[in-house]
Amino acid sequence: MKIPVSSRLIHIYAIVACILSVTTDLVMAVFLDRQSLLTSTISDLAAGDFDLAQDIGLCLVALAIALTGLNVWRTETHNWQNGVTAGLLALAGPLIVLISLYEAYSKSSPDGPLIHYWVVGAIGFSIAIALALLAWTNGPGKPFFRWATALAALIFLAAGAATFGVSNEIIGLVERLAAVSLVAWLLGFHGTRLLTDS
Repeated sequence: MKIPVSSRLIHIYAIVACILSVTTDLVMAVFLDRQSLLTSTISDLAAGDFDLAQDIGLCLVALAIALTGLNVWRTETHNWQNGVTAGLLALAGPLIVLISLYEAYSKSSPDGPLIHYWVVGAIGFSIAIALALLAWTNGPGKPFFRWATALAALIFLAAGAATFGVSNEIIGLVERLAAVSLVAWLLGFHGTRLLTDS
């Protein structure tokens, strides 16, 4: 089966975006003064000294997530589950852009509305539900895909929720556990399709 060029480009873009974003986060956390993967959240780095680099990385992944929704809509069976999945992923992309850009620059206007927690919650639920629906709908006959996708959904939701209650000494690590589960799933999803559909 020949994969359309546009879908192939989505797969390649998503893989490159994830690698660039993870590299940016690691470089900033490791080499910038007073930053730590344990204590500094992704949002902290996105509002820090070199915020533009982190913002770009987050926006690259946000677009990859939205494009994943488009890919699901175009390539999977047109049922309500895949439609909801596509819509939730398409929603999560702009929400990530919103939180990375608005919250980083709202520090100069502290009287503005604080939307951070509401947007984080919306991102967590939209992505976790989307992955759970994908595992349920497209998992029959593909046990590895089903369990890997369900596990990514569970880790993303659980780790994301845990950030609201864990100590500030490990909040960065817990948040990155959620991010790693999502990025690993995106790499697996797009990498597998790029190899098998080309």
